[in-house]
Amino acid sequence: MAALVFPPSPTVGQRFPANPGTSAVSQWSWDGTKWNTVPVSVSLGSPNQAAYNDYQWPAADGTSGHQLTTDGAGNLTWTVKGNPSLQVIEVDAAFDGVQSVFGLVKAGTATPFTPSPSSNIVVFLGGVPQTPGFAYTIAANTIIFTASPLTGSTFYAISTVID
Repeated sequence: MAALVFPPSPTVGQRFPANPGTSAVSQWSWDGTKWNTVPVSVSLGSPNQAAYNDYQWPAADGTSGHQLTTDGAGNLTWTVKGNPSLQVIEVDAAFDGVQSVFGLVKAGTATPFTPSPSSNIVVFLGGVPQTPGFAYTIAANTIIFTASPLTGSTFYAISTVID
C-alpha cells in the first residue's frame, strides 16, 4: 500500500482526499494543527457520484421507520412509509361470450386501474383463479382473455397498492 501524502499547506476544514470516490476509503480533515479522521461515510464511487449529487439530500437523519421519498425533481425528504392495501378490480363491461378485451376499473367505479407492475394482479373468473399468460394478459389498464369468457360469468381481481 502506498503512503499517504497530505497537502503541504492545508486550510482549516480542508478534507483529504477531497472526494474519496469509493466506500471504505478513509478521509481526513485539517483542524489547523493536525489531520483528523472523518467519520466513515458511504461513497457511491466515481462513476456513480453524479447520480448521488443530482439529488437534494435531507440535512438530518429521518425518524425510525421513515423512508426517503423523492418529489420527482430530485428533492429527497423523509416520509412515513406507505401501507400496502388491496384494490378490488372489476371489468368495464358484462361478459357476452364474444368480447375478450376489457378495461380494468376500480370496483364500484368507472375509474381505470393499471396494476403496477402488470403482474401485480390475481384474477378470478367464475370464482376460479386464472393463470396469467395462459388465460389472460394485462396491458396497462386492459385485460385480454385468450378465450372469451362465457356470458354471465363473474369476474373479480385484486391487486396490492401502496397508500
